[in-house]
Order: sequence, then C-alpha cells, then structure tokens
Amino acid sequence: MSDDNQQSINAASRQAVWLRLLFMILFVVIGHITGWLVVAVGIFQFLCVVITGQKNAQVADFGDGLSKYLYQIARFISFGGEDKPFPFTDWPGAAPGR
Repeated sequence: MSDDNQQSINAASRQAVWLRLLFMILFVVIGHITGWLVVAVGIFQFLCVVITGQKNAQVADFGDGLSKYLYQIARFISFGGEDKPFPFTDWPGAAPGR
C-alpha cells in the first residue's frame, strides 16, 4: 500500500473517531436524561401499585424500552457496539409476551 493511500485511510479513520466522540457526548447527555426518566417511571409505577393495587402495563412496557435504550447507549459509549442508539435505529421494544 502506498504512503498516500495509508495517509488518506488514517485521516478518514481519525475523522471517524472524532465524529464518534461527538455522538458519544450527545448520548451521554441523552443517557443522563433517560436515567432520570427511568426514576420518574419507577416512582409513577410505584404510585400506581399503591393506589390501584396493580402495575400499569403500558408504563411497564415503556420502562422496559427505556432500560434497553440505556443499555444500547452504554454499549455505544463503551465501544461495545458500533450501532448508534435511537433515533439512528428503531426504539427498543418491550420483551415478547409482555
């Protein structure tokens, strides 16, 4: 491989890494907000159980999706996966049979 080709590959690779850093920063902020949203869902679900005696199925499904979303964010930030989380992929759905 010639030096020119190697330099252009290295430049493209460096550019991709810096672009990933921008996405990582974005997903750190989104993950922080999502974490607080999980807490709010938990409090709401607790109140539903106290007041009605049963959990709210729609809220449980939403909480399940949020936890999967946080997992996707953590994998992307830690280089455990290359796929960017929602909105670049589909929203993680609830587990089958729920």
